[in-house]
Amino acid sequence: MEVELEPRVKALPFKVKAMSRESPSQKALHVLDTDLRTHWSTATNTKEWILLELDEPCLLSHIRIYNKSVLEWEIAVGLRYKPEIFQKVRPRCEAPRRDMIYPTNYTPCRYVRISCLRGNPIAIFFVQLIGVPVAGLEPEFQPVVNYLLPSILSHKQDPHDIHLQLLQDMTSRLLVFLPQLETDLSSFPDSPESNLRFLAMLAGPLYPILHVVNERTTSKPPGNITDLDVSKSSQLSPTLTVSTNFEPRRSRSASPLILSAYRAIVFRPDAIFVLLRKAYKDSDLGSVCRMASRIMQKLINPDTEQDVSKPQDEVTSLLEDKSNLELSSSFTLVDYSKLLGEEFQMPDEQWDCSYLNILDMGAVEEGILHVLYSCASQPVLCSKLAERSSDFWAAVPLVQALLPG
Repeated sequence: MEVELEPRVKALPFKVKAMSRESPSQKALHVLDTDLRTHWSTATNTKEWILLELDEPCLLSHIRIYNKSVLEWEIAVGLRYKPEIFQKVRPRCEAPRRDMIYPTNYTPCRYVRISCLRGNPIAIFFVQLIGVPVAGLEPEFQPVVNYLLPSILSHKQDPHDIHLQLLQDMTSRLLVFLPQLETDLSSFPDSPESNLRFLAMLAGPLYPILHVVNERTTSKPPGNITDLDVSKSSQLSPTLTVSTNFEPRRSRSASPLILSAYRAIVFRPDAIFVLLRKAYKDSDLGSVCRMASRIMQKLINPDTEQDVSKPQDEVTSLLEDKSNLELSSSFTLVDYSKLLGEEFQMPDEQWDCSYLNILDMGAVEEGILHVLYSCASQPVLCSKLAERSSDFWAAVPLVQALLPG
Protein backbone atom coordinates (compact mmCIF):
# COMPACT_ATOMS: atom_id res chain seq x y z
CA MET A 1 0.00 0.00 0.00
CA GLU A 2 1.65 3.23 -1.18
CA VAL A 3 0.92 6.51 0.58
CA GLU A 4 2.68 9.75 -0.29
CA LEU A 5 4.23 11.12 2.89
CA GLU A 6 5.33 14.66 3.66
CA PRO A 7 9.05 15.36 3.15
CA ARG A 8 9.66 16.14 6.83
CA VAL A 9 8.32 12.89 8.31
CA LYS A 10 10.26 9.67 8.72
CA ALA A 11 10.06 6.25 10.30
CA LEU A 12 10.87 6.73 13.98
CA PRO A 13 12.81 4.33 16.21
CA PHE A 14 10.87 2.58 18.97
CA LYS A 15 10.94 -0.47 21.21
CA VAL A 16 8.43 -2.96 22.53
CA LYS A 17 7.58 -1.90 26.08
CA ALA A 18 5.06 -4.61 26.91
CA MET A 19 2.68 -7.14 25.43
CA SER A 20 -0.11 -9.38 26.67
CA ARG A 21 1.71 -12.49 25.47
CA GLU A 22 4.01 -13.90 22.81
CA SER A 23 4.63 -17.38 21.50
CA PRO A 24 8.05 -18.95 22.15
CA SER A 25 9.25 -18.63 18.56
CA GLN A 26 7.31 -15.55 17.41
CA LYS A 27 8.53 -12.86 19.79
CA ALA A 28 7.05 -9.38 20.09
CA LEU A 29 10.36 -7.75 19.18
CA HIS A 30 9.89 -9.08 15.64
CA VAL A 31 7.52 -6.17 14.94
CA LEU A 32 10.64 -3.96 14.86
CA ASP A 33 12.02 -5.82 11.84
CA THR A 34 10.57 -5.48 8.33
CA ASP A 35 11.84 -8.97 7.47
CA LEU A 36 8.71 -10.94 6.49
CA ARG A 37 10.35 -14.19 7.57
CA THR A 38 9.63 -13.22 11.18
CA HIS A 39 6.53 -11.99 12.98
CA TRP A 40 4.91 -11.56 16.39
CA SER A 41 2.22 -14.04 17.31
CA THR A 42 0.32 -14.84 20.48
CA ALA A 43 -0.99 -18.19 19.24
CA THR A 44 -4.41 -17.06 20.50
CA ASN A 45 -7.48 -15.67 18.78
CA THR A 46 -8.88 -12.86 20.94
CA LYS A 47 -8.07 -9.86 23.13
CA GLU A 48 -4.31 -9.43 22.96
CA TRP A 49 -2.27 -6.26 22.81
CA ILE A 50 1.20 -4.85 22.26
CA LEU A 51 2.56 -1.56 23.63
CA LEU A 52 5.27 0.33 21.74
CA GLU A 53 7.47 3.11 23.12
CA LEU A 54 9.15 5.65 20.85
CA ASP A 55 12.73 6.64 21.60
CA GLU A 56 11.51 10.23 21.99
CA PRO A 57 8.19 12.09 21.76
CA CYS A 58 6.87 13.01 18.34
CA LEU A 59 4.00 14.34 16.31
CA LEU A 60 2.73 11.05 14.89
CA SER A 61 1.75 11.31 11.25
CA HIS A 62 1.00 7.68 10.30
CA ILE A 63 1.02 4.17 11.71
CA ARG A 64 1.88 1.36 9.34
CA ILE A 65 0.95 -2.20 10.31
CA TYR A 66 1.96 -5.08 8.08
CA ASN A 67 -0.64 -7.55 9.20
CA LYS A 68 -0.41 -11.33 9.17
CA SER A 69 -3.70 -12.58 10.50
CA VAL A 70 -5.37 -10.04 12.80
CA LEU A 71 -9.02 -9.57 11.86
CA GLU A 72 -10.02 -6.66 14.10
CA TRP A 73 -8.09 -4.11 16.13
CA GLU A 74 -8.02 -0.63 17.65
CA ILE A 75 -5.12 1.77 18.15
CA ALA A 76 -4.51 4.29 20.95
CA VAL A 77 -1.61 6.66 21.66
CA GLY A 78 -0.37 8.78 24.55
CA LEU A 79 2.46 11.03 25.68
CA ARG A 80 2.73 9.52 29.15
CA TYR A 81 2.69 5.87 30.14
CA LYS A 82 -0.94 5.84 31.25
CA PRO A 83 -2.76 3.42 28.92
CA GLU A 84 -6.09 4.09 30.61
CA ILE A 85 -6.10 7.67 29.29
CA PHE A 86 -4.60 7.01 25.85
CA GLN A 87 -6.34 8.72 22.94
CA LYS A 88 -7.91 6.41 20.36
CA VAL A 89 -6.61 7.31 16.90
CA ARG A 90 -8.27 4.29 15.27
CA PRO A 91 -11.47 3.04 16.92
CA ARG A 92 -12.41 -0.62 16.76
CA CYS A 93 -12.37 -1.65 13.11
CA GLU A 94 -11.62 -4.57 10.82
CA ALA A 95 -8.20 -5.03 9.28
CA PRO A 96 -9.17 -5.03 5.59
CA ARG A 97 -5.74 -5.49 4.00
CA ARG A 98 -2.35 -6.89 4.81
CA ASP A 99 -0.49 -3.58 4.53
CA MET A 100 -2.39 -0.86 6.39
CA ILE A 101 -1.29 2.76 6.83
CA TYR A 102 -3.48 4.81 9.14
CA PRO A 103 -3.18 8.65 9.29
CA THR A 104 -2.93 10.03 12.82
CA ASN A 105 -2.91 13.79 12.06
CA TYR A 106 0.26 14.73 13.92
CA THR A 107 -0.99 13.50 17.28
CA PRO A 108 1.48 14.14 20.15
CA CYS A 109 2.77 10.70 21.00
CA ARG A 110 5.35 8.67 22.93
CA TYR A 111 3.43 5.39 23.33
CA VAL A 112 1.32 3.37 20.90
CA ARG A 113 -0.97 0.53 21.98
CA ILE A 114 -2.34 -1.85 19.35
CA SER A 115 -5.24 -3.86 20.77
CA CYS A 116 -5.85 -6.97 18.68
CA LEU A 117 -9.47 -7.93 19.30
CA ARG A 118 -9.77 -10.89 16.92
CA GLY A 119 -7.34 -12.94 14.87
CA ASN A 120 -6.75 -16.28 13.23
CA PRO A 121 -4.45 -16.32 15.13
CA ILE A 122 -3.36 -12.87 16.32
CA ALA A 123 -0.12 -12.17 14.45
CA ILE A 124 1.64 -9.11 12.95
CA PHE A 125 4.73 -9.02 10.72
CA PHE A 126 5.98 -5.54 11.57
CA VAL A 127 4.95 -2.03 12.60
CA GLN A 128 6.30 1.35 11.52
CA LEU A 129 5.64 4.60 13.38
CA ILE A 130 5.99 7.60 11.09
CA GLY A 131 6.16 11.21 12.20
CA VAL A 132 8.26 14.18 13.26
CA PRO A 133 10.43 13.95 16.39
CA VAL A 134 9.77 16.69 18.96
CA ALA A 135 12.35 16.32 21.72
CA GLY A 136 11.11 17.33 25.15
CA LEU A 137 7.42 17.20 24.24
CA GLU A 138 5.51 16.59 27.47
CA PRO A 139 1.78 16.84 28.29
CA GLU A 140 2.41 20.26 29.84
CA PHE A 141 3.12 21.58 26.34
CA GLN A 142 -0.22 20.34 24.98
CA PRO A 143 -1.81 23.84 24.95
CA VAL A 144 1.10 25.09 22.84
CA VAL A 145 0.72 22.15 20.46
CA ASN A 146 -3.01 22.81 20.15
CA TYR A 147 -2.32 26.42 19.21
CA LEU A 148 0.47 25.73 16.70
CA LEU A 149 -0.87 22.51 15.18
CA PRO A 150 -3.22 24.10 12.60
CA SER A 151 -0.29 26.08 11.19
CA ILE A 152 1.97 23.03 11.28
CA LEU A 153 -0.62 20.94 9.43
CA SER A 154 -1.14 23.64 6.81
CA HIS A 155 2.60 23.55 6.03
CA LYS A 156 2.95 19.76 5.77
CA GLN A 157 4.88 19.97 2.52
CA ASP A 158 7.40 22.48 3.88
CA PRO A 159 10.41 20.60 5.28
CA HIS A 160 11.59 23.81 6.99
CA ASP A 161 8.28 24.95 8.49
CA ILE A 162 9.02 27.69 11.00
CA HIS A 163 5.97 26.83 13.15
CA LEU A 164 7.25 23.28 13.66
CA GLN A 165 10.74 24.53 14.35
CA LEU A 166 9.39 26.98 16.94
CA LEU A 167 7.59 24.13 18.71
CA GLN A 168 10.73 21.99 18.66
CA ASP A 169 12.81 24.85 20.07
CA MET A 170 10.34 25.48 22.88
CA THR A 171 9.96 21.86 23.97
CA SER A 172 13.63 20.91 23.81
CA ARG A 173 14.96 24.08 25.42
CA LEU A 174 12.28 24.81 28.01
CA LEU A 175 11.70 21.25 29.24
CA VAL A 176 14.10 21.68 32.17
CA PHE A 177 12.27 24.86 33.20
CA LEU A 178 8.77 23.39 33.40
CA PRO A 179 8.50 24.14 37.16
CA GLN A 180 9.06 27.85 36.46
CA LEU A 181 6.65 27.80 33.49
CA GLU A 182 3.80 25.93 35.16
CA THR A 183 1.58 29.01 35.44
CA ASP A 184 2.28 30.15 31.87
CA LEU A 185 1.42 26.77 30.41
CA SER A 186 -1.65 26.13 32.54
CA SER A 187 -3.07 29.56 31.63
CA PHE A 188 -1.93 29.39 28.00
CA PRO A 189 -5.46 29.07 26.51
CA ASP A 190 -6.55 32.29 28.27
CA SER A 191 -4.07 34.40 26.32
CA PRO A 192 -2.43 32.14 23.74
CA GLU A 193 -0.76 34.77 21.56
CA SER A 194 0.89 36.61 24.45
CA ASN A 195 1.97 33.39 26.14
CA LEU A 196 3.34 32.01 22.88
CA ARG A 197 5.41 35.13 22.32
CA PHE A 198 6.85 34.90 25.84
CA LEU A 199 7.78 31.24 25.41
CA ALA A 200 9.22 31.97 21.96
CA MET A 201 11.32 34.77 23.42
CA LEU A 202 12.70 32.37 26.04
CA ALA A 203 13.46 29.67 23.47
CA GLY A 204 14.83 32.16 20.95
CA PRO A 205 16.54 35.50 21.62
CA LEU A 206 16.86 34.99 25.40
CA TYR A 207 17.80 31.33 25.32
CA PRO A 208 21.58 31.78 25.80
CA ILE A 209 20.81 33.22 29.25
CA LEU A 210 18.76 30.15 30.15
CA HIS A 211 21.44 27.89 28.69
CA VAL A 212 24.03 29.40 31.02
CA VAL A 213 21.70 29.19 34.02
CA ASN A 214 20.93 25.54 33.31
CA GLU A 215 24.62 24.67 33.04
CA ARG A 216 25.38 26.38 36.33
CA THR A 217 22.49 24.80 38.22
CA THR A 218 23.08 21.29 36.87
CA SER A 219 26.82 21.27 37.59
CA LYS A 220 26.94 22.57 41.16
CA PRO A 221 30.11 21.44 42.96
CA PRO A 222 29.78 19.27 46.10
CA GLY A 223 29.25 21.27 49.24
CA ASN A 224 27.54 24.13 47.47
CA ILE A 225 25.45 26.53 49.47
CA THR A 226 21.87 25.72 50.33
CA ASP A 227 18.83 27.64 49.16
CA LEU A 228 18.35 28.83 52.73
CA ASP A 229 21.84 30.32 52.77
CA VAL A 230 21.14 32.03 49.48
CA SER A 231 17.85 33.42 50.76
CA LYS A 232 19.46 34.83 53.89
CA SER A 233 22.33 36.41 52.03
CA SER A 234 20.27 37.80 49.17
CA GLN A 235 19.50 40.84 51.30
CA LEU A 236 23.18 41.73 51.56
CA SER A 237 24.72 44.43 49.40
CA PRO A 238 28.30 43.35 48.66
CA THR A 239 31.05 45.77 47.75
CA LEU A 240 32.38 45.41 44.22
CA THR A 241 36.13 45.24 43.92
CA VAL A 242 38.33 45.45 40.86
CA SER A 243 40.29 42.32 40.02
CA THR A 244 44.07 42.74 39.77
CA ASN A 245 44.40 41.21 36.31
CA PHE A 246 42.58 39.36 33.58
CA GLU A 247 43.15 35.64 33.75
CA PRO A 248 43.26 33.49 30.59
CA ARG A 249 39.91 32.41 29.25
CA ARG A 250 38.67 29.23 30.94
CA SER A 251 35.56 27.11 31.19
CA ARG A 252 32.77 28.18 33.51
CA SER A 253 33.10 24.86 35.36
CA ALA A 254 36.88 24.93 35.72
CA SER A 255 37.06 26.89 38.97
CA PRO A 256 37.04 24.72 42.11
CA LEU A 257 35.92 27.63 44.28
CA ILE A 258 32.40 27.58 45.67
CA LEU A 259 30.39 30.68 44.86
CA SER A 260 29.39 32.94 47.70
CA ALA A 261 25.70 33.12 48.51
CA TYR A 262 25.28 36.48 46.82
CA ARG A 263 27.06 35.41 43.63
CA ALA A 264 25.15 32.14 43.44
CA ILE A 265 21.72 33.72 43.56
CA VAL A 266 22.13 35.29 40.12
CA PHE A 267 21.98 31.82 38.59
CA ARG A 268 18.87 30.65 40.41
CA PRO A 269 16.14 29.80 37.86
CA ASP A 270 13.39 31.45 39.92
CA ALA A 271 15.36 34.70 40.06
CA ILE A 272 16.17 34.54 36.35
CA PHE A 273 12.52 34.08 35.44
CA VAL A 274 11.52 37.11 37.50
CA LEU A 275 14.09 39.07 35.49
CA LEU A 276 13.03 37.69 32.10
CA ARG A 277 9.31 38.18 32.75
CA LYS A 278 10.01 41.81 33.47
CA ALA A 279 12.20 42.03 30.37
CA TYR A 280 9.35 40.69 28.25
CA LYS A 281 7.05 43.47 29.46
CA ASP A 282 9.58 46.33 29.61
CA SER A 283 10.97 47.42 26.23
CA ASP A 284 14.19 48.94 27.60
CA LEU A 285 15.04 45.98 29.81
CA GLY A 286 14.05 43.64 26.98
CA SER A 287 16.45 45.38 24.61
CA VAL A 288 19.32 45.14 27.10
CA CYS A 289 18.58 41.49 27.91
CA ARG A 290 18.48 40.51 24.25
CA MET A 291 21.83 42.16 23.62
CA ALA A 292 23.29 40.50 26.72
CA SER A 293 21.97 37.19 25.47
CA ARG A 294 23.72 37.67 22.11
CA ILE A 295 26.95 38.38 23.97
CA MET A 296 26.54 35.21 26.00
CA GLN A 297 26.04 33.21 22.83
CA LYS A 298 29.24 34.67 21.40
CA LEU A 299 31.08 33.68 24.58
CA ILE A 300 29.69 30.16 24.41
CA ASN A 301 30.25 29.76 20.70
CA PRO A 302 33.03 32.18 19.68
CA ASP A 303 34.29 30.28 16.65
CA THR A 304 30.97 29.91 14.86
CA GLU A 305 30.78 32.43 12.06
CA GLN A 306 27.04 32.11 11.61
CA ASP A 307 25.14 31.14 14.74
CA VAL A 308 21.85 32.68 13.65
CA SER A 309 19.67 30.86 11.15
CA LYS A 310 17.09 32.45 8.91
CA PRO A 311 13.83 30.53 8.54
CA GLN A 312 14.43 30.07 4.82
CA ASP A 313 17.94 28.67 5.33
CA GLU A 314 18.73 25.00 5.01
CA VAL A 315 17.93 23.75 8.52
CA THR A 316 17.46 20.04 7.95
CA SER A 317 20.49 19.14 10.06
CA LEU A 318 19.28 21.44 12.83
CA LEU A 319 15.88 19.74 12.93
CA GLU A 320 17.47 16.30 13.06
CA ASP A 321 19.85 17.31 15.84
CA LYS A 322 16.91 18.39 17.99
CA SER A 323 16.47 14.72 18.95
CA ASN A 324 19.33 15.20 21.42
CA LEU A 325 18.01 16.83 24.56
CA GLU A 326 21.43 17.37 26.09
CA LEU A 327 22.34 21.05 26.06
CA SER A 328 25.56 21.21 24.11
CA SER A 329 28.05 24.06 24.22
CA SER A 330 26.97 25.04 20.73
CA PHE A 331 23.50 25.85 19.48
CA THR A 332 21.79 27.80 16.74
CA LEU A 333 19.25 30.56 17.24
CA VAL A 334 16.58 31.02 14.61
CA ASP A 335 15.34 34.43 13.51
CA TYR A 336 11.58 34.39 14.16
CA SER A 337 11.04 38.05 13.29
CA LYS A 338 8.96 37.33 10.17
CA LEU A 339 6.58 35.26 12.26
CA LEU A 340 6.53 37.18 15.55
CA GLY A 341 7.83 40.69 14.91
CA GLU A 342 11.03 42.72 14.87
CA GLU A 343 11.83 42.22 18.55
CA PHE A 344 12.62 38.59 17.65
CA GLN A 345 15.17 39.66 15.06
CA MET A 346 18.66 38.34 15.65
CA PRO A 347 21.12 41.10 14.63
CA ASP A 348 24.34 40.02 12.97
CA GLU A 349 26.75 42.00 15.13
CA GLN A 350 30.27 42.53 13.79
CA TRP A 351 32.10 42.40 17.09
CA ASP A 352 35.84 42.47 17.72
CA CYS A 353 36.56 39.06 19.26
CA SER A 354 40.29 39.63 19.64
CA TYR A 355 40.18 39.85 23.44
CA LEU A 356 38.06 36.75 24.02
CA ASN A 357 41.12 34.72 25.01
CA ILE A 358 41.83 36.94 28.00
CA LEU A 359 38.32 36.69 29.38
CA ASP A 360 37.07 34.33 32.05
CA MET A 361 33.84 33.11 30.47
CA GLY A 362 32.26 32.17 33.79
CA ALA A 363 33.09 35.52 35.37
CA VAL A 364 31.78 37.48 32.41
CA GLU A 365 28.52 35.53 32.38
CA GLU A 366 28.06 36.21 36.07
CA GLY A 367 28.93 39.87 35.64
CA ILE A 368 26.45 40.29 32.79
CA LEU A 369 23.68 38.88 34.96
CA HIS A 370 24.56 41.33 37.73
CA VAL A 371 24.26 44.14 35.19
CA LEU A 372 20.84 42.86 34.09
CA TYR A 373 19.56 42.65 37.67
CA SER A 374 20.80 46.20 38.24
CA CYS A 375 18.99 47.39 35.12
CA ALA A 376 15.79 45.74 36.33
CA SER A 377 15.91 47.75 39.55
CA GLN A 378 17.24 51.01 38.04
CA PRO A 379 14.93 52.17 35.20
CA VAL A 380 16.99 55.28 34.42
CA LEU A 381 20.20 53.28 34.12
CA CYS A 382 18.36 50.70 32.05
CA SER A 383 17.00 53.33 29.68
CA LYS A 384 20.45 54.81 29.07
CA LEU A 385 21.98 51.40 28.46
CA ALA A 386 19.14 50.44 26.11
CA GLU A 387 19.91 53.50 23.97
CA ARG A 388 23.46 52.25 23.48
CA SER A 389 23.02 48.51 23.95
CA SER A 390 25.24 47.85 20.93
CA ASP A 391 28.17 49.20 23.00
CA PHE A 392 27.63 46.50 25.64
CA TRP A 393 30.18 44.23 23.95
CA ALA A 394 32.98 46.77 24.36
CA ALA A 395 32.30 46.91 28.11
CA VAL A 396 32.60 43.14 28.65
CA PRO A 397 36.21 43.28 29.95
CA LEU A 398 35.14 45.98 32.42
CA VAL A 399 32.24 43.81 33.58
CA GLN A 400 34.72 41.05 34.41
CA ALA A 401 37.13 43.46 36.09
CA LEU A 402 34.47 44.78 38.47
CA LEU A 403 33.69 41.35 39.88
CA PRO A 404 35.29 40.44 43.22
CA GLY A 405 38.45 38.42 42.65
